[in-house]
This record gives sequence, structure tokens and C-alpha cells, in this order.
Amino acid sequence: MGGLKAWRTYTLAEKIQRNIRELQGLTVSSPQIQDIQNAGPRIEALRRDLGSLRQETKPFLWLAPLLAQLPVHGGDLAAVPDLLDLAENLTISASELFQAARPGLEYLESGKALNPSALTQLMIQVQPHFTAARKTFNRALVSRDKIDIQRLSPEIRDLITRDLDPVLTLMDDGLSVATSFPRLMGATAEGPKTYLLLIQNEDELRPTGGFISAVGTLVVKDGRVVSLTFEDSYALDDWSKPYPAAPWQLRHYMDIPVLTLHDSNWFANYPTAVLYAEYLYALSRSHSVDGVIALDQHILVLVLEGIGPVEVEGAPYPITADNVIAYMRSAKIPPPLELRPRDWHRKAFINKIGSAVLKRFLGEGDIRWNALSVSLLDALNERHLLLQFDDASMTKVIARRGWDGAITSTDGDFLMIVDSNVGYTKSNAVLATNLFYDVDLTNRSSPAASLTVVQTNNASDTIPCVAGGELEKNIAEQTYPIDLCYWGYLRTYKMQGTKLIGATPHAIPASQMILERAVPARVDTLNNDEIEKVQAFGTLVLVPAGETVTTHFQFALPASVVFFDPDSQHTIYRLKVQKQPGTLAIPLTIQLALPRNATVISAPYGATQWENKLSLVTDLRKDVNIELIFTIP
Repeated sequence: MGGLKAWRTYTLAEKIQRNIRELQGLTVSSPQIQDIQNAGPRIEALRRDLGSLRQETKPFLWLAPLLAQLPVHGGDLAAVPDLLDLAENLTISASELFQAARPGLEYLESGKALNPSALTQLMIQVQPHFTAARKTFNRALVSRDKIDIQRLSPEIRDLITRDLDPVLTLMDDGLSVATSFPRLMGATAEGPKTYLLLIQNEDELRPTGGFISAVGTLVVKDGRVVSLTFEDSYALDDWSKPYPAAPWQLRHYMDIPVLTLHDSNWFANYPTAVLYAEYLYALSRSHSVDGVIALDQHILVLVLEGIGPVEVEGAPYPITADNVIAYMRSAKIPPPLELRPRDWHRKAFINKIGSAVLKRFLGEGDIRWNALSVSLLDALNERHLLLQFDDASMTKVIARRGWDGAITSTDGDFLMIVDSNVGYTKSNAVLATNLFYDVDLTNRSSPAASLTVVQTNNASDTIPCVAGGELEKNIAEQTYPIDLCYWGYLRTYKMQGTKLIGATPHAIPASQMILERAVPARVDTLNNDEIEKVQAFGTLVLVPAGETVTTHFQFALPASVVFFDPDSQHTIYRLKVQKQPGTLAIPLTIQLALPRNATVISAPYGATQWENKLSLVTDLRKDVNIELIFTIP
């Protein structure tokens, strides 16, 4: 009988493994509708087999804790009850999710256009399945928390931490989005939702993506867009209200005495910038908002790659991903005076292109939703789109995904470069930046690092860097001043405990500053009370047209950036380089110096090694996270 029981258990385990492999095969690449439909029967089969496996093993589960001391697999056997609970509840949750997806799949197969209103109604219809899925998923999380991961065999430990835990995170986030979606779309008893849109121009770079040139208001109800309007950010200034004092850099370098909405994103931490934006918006508009969404020009490139060309009122040609940036820049330059309409405004195109894109979203044309979803994910991951919602579940999701624009240092080394245009120009359109970060780990107790920032102004015209009246004259004549000198306030964010031990700041004479006050060669130690575990240093940089300026920083790093694991006897160094929103793919070179007798166990993908040094050439299209594991005799 024992042999029969073992054979039945073995057969069931084989069937379960086979089903799991087939399900994994469906999710290797981006799944198609047919793949999702095929997954349904396999999920149900897996659910039945897991139930049968539990019945077969139920008489013996009480023995599991007693087997913990067995060599090699004792920890695995002790965890069997929790592993079974985890597997069963996950499968039940996945089954409910498949039931929730079925109406949407049928809708897509019918050939009907999927627009936000239709999607919202579908999501409301299947909310009971999402609720049931969340209930069983929470039970699965409880089972996962009970498993002592350190007592498992390496094979089972890797299976859970490497393969299963990312799936748990994805399901957790997906369920949070699904249950919050009707509320976000104004389709619950809470009523319509209003979102503040910050339209940022990265040609005039600011910490969260670019100068806030326009502000939009989006109102949605039952998934329908009730209202979408844009206005010049300067139109929201109400000088009868008491505005707070501007940060000292804006006062000293731009002659801006108070903080208004268009400068509210001076704060590099987006959640902090949101608080200022909402407050400053409320000074001139008598209603609150349910979230703040910031987007730059490049997001239109990504969106148009997904939805295809659009016809924009007044544009003589279709607007595509290839020409949208050039179109927007040219739209800001006024036509000759004799041809200029009386109601011409340099930001009028924003409403026009916004309306054209909205029409496509509302179903007036074929949209490749797969391509569009990929484009929007790229926009979020590359921080061309920043999100904040007054919804606790969504706040958790976007923070975990890094879509909230928060500066988040992790255990180990941390670096973020934030550049801010303080010259009233659009010179970031022609400014090229290269970053070099060298880390010295030869002495584990006193690691050090140096940062080199190389900025090249590729302006086509070589003009003197004269601030004040001459600068204002150039701006008035050109309207969209790209080919000028670049004034930038450069901030370097590091983990707490970092000491600045050297730098090469640049002095700027009074004749080249708008207030005609000279700026000495200095690095400012900045107060960052709103950001935990991070400190910052800042300096003013002037890059003349056609020239290159290099700025160096030397740091003494806290010893905690290098971690020694006593179990494996390995030394571990981790680095996170966080990308500034509004930038594209800034080239980044990382060089790591190890002790001469060190042996590399695991190096970052793509790194090259010679002697005791490693070099990695990459870019900051997204955040860069690396891990180096080595041993020292």
C-alpha cells in the first residue's frame, strides 16, 4: 500500500510539473489571445491535480515538521504543507483571473473597438472574480511568509526566490490595478475623477523631466473623458495670492523670487514636487485633484509608435513618432508678423495634438493595443511618464515599480545625477552628457569613488555667454532659443554617509549671470529632508556654445556599500544608478577596481575584466542596477 501511495504521489507530481512547464511556455514571450485562452484549461487541470496531491499526502502532512532535521532536504520536507497551501491558493487565484479575462477576450475577438469606456465597463463586470482572486492570493502570501527560505535546499530556494517571488509581485500589482481601475476611471459611487497633467519640456530640463510649460486638467466619469483642457502654465499665476519663497538657486541664478506652479518641479523627488504642484494649483483654481501625472515631449514619440500617425488641426502633414518633436518645436516659433493670426499663441498646438491623440484613444481609428501597452510601459520605465494617484493601492504599485519618480536609495552604493536648466534657454536639445563613475574597492573598509560629468554644448552658433539684457534680446528674437550657452545647476545624489573629498567646480563671472553677481567655484552641500537615506551636492555649470566642460567629484564611500556574506565567504558590491526623468539614454561608463588578489565570482552582464579591474559601458535609458561578487583570500 505504501508503494501504491508513493506511485500515485509521483504520478501526480509529474503531471503537475508537466502542466507548469506548459504554462511557462505560454508566457516566455508576450502572450497572444490564443495563448491566454489555452492557459485556462491548463490552470484548471493544475488546480485539480494539486487538490488530488493534497488528498494523497494529507495523512502524512503531520509528519513534515518532524523531518526538518534530515540532511539536505529536511527543510524542504518540513515546508511541504505551506508549499502545498501556497501552490493551491495561487492556482485558485489564477483560475479566477482567467475567468475575469474571458469577457475581455470575447470582446476583442468580436472585432469591436476597445476604448476606455468599454474597458471600464468590462472591468466592473468582472470585479467579483478579481475580489475572489485577491482573497485566495492573500492566503497564498500568508503561506509564502511562513516558509523559512534559509532552511530550504538550494534548488527549492532558487525556485521560490528566482521564479516564484517575481510572479507573486506581478500578481499582487495586477490585482491592485484591477480592483482600483473602476475608481480611477470615475466609475464608482465616489463619482468623477480629476487629474492634473504637468506638460514638461525636456529641452529646458528640470529635475522631474522639464520646465512645466503647460498644465492640463483631465476629468473622467464612467471611463469616459468628460473634459480635457490645457492652458499655459503662466496663466495660473495669481499675484493676489501669497506664494512661497523660491528655492535659493532660482532666486540667485534666475532672479525668481517666489515659487509658482511652472517651477514647482524644482524638487527632484517627484512626490515632493507633487505636493507643491497641488498647493500652487489650488491658489488659482477652486477645486482639488485626484492625482498628478507628469509627462514630457518624448512620451508622444512612444505613444505615436503605438497608435500610428494622427491628423492635427493646422499641421500640413500627418504627425508621426518621427516628426512630432520637430513639429512641436516649430509650432512654438511665431510666423512672420504679416501672416500671424491675431489669436496665435505659441502653446496652442498642445490642445490640438492632445485632441488628436484623444480621438484615437476613444476609438476613432485602429489602435494596436499590444504595441501601445508596450510603449506606455517603456514611457513609465524610462520615466517619461510619472504617476501619482490619491489611491492607496495604486500608490503602492507605482512606488514598487519606480513609476512614482521618487528618489529611492537601496542597500549598497547609490548615484543619481540631476541637471536643471537655469538659463532661460532650450539648450538641452543640443546638450550631450557623458557620465564616468569609478569605484575603488581595493580597501574594503574604506571604499572610494569618483564621478566625472562631461557636458558638450553642440549649439550651431558660437555666441558670447552674456546674461541679462542680451540674453532676453536673443530669446525675444528667436522665441525658441536652442543655440545658446547652457547654464545648468548640477546635483549629485549619494547615499547617506558619503563624504565629498574633492571636486572641480567652475567659477562664473558676474557678466555671465543674470543678476550680474559672480558665482565662485564651489560645491553646495544640500539639505534633503524629504528624501530618506540620501544626501546631495550641487554646483553651477556654464557650458558655452560649441564647447565641452568637465566636472569631477571625489567621494569617500561608507563601508556599508561592500557587504561580506559569512555563509558563502563572498564579498558583495551593489550599485544603483537612478535615471533623471526627461533624459534619453545618457552614456554611462562604470569602472570597478578590486584588490589584486581578488577572485571574481559573478560580474555584471556585459562587463569586461583585465587584471583587477572591471569596466561596464552602458546607458541610462532606464535605471542601472549591478552586482559584483568576489572573494579575497
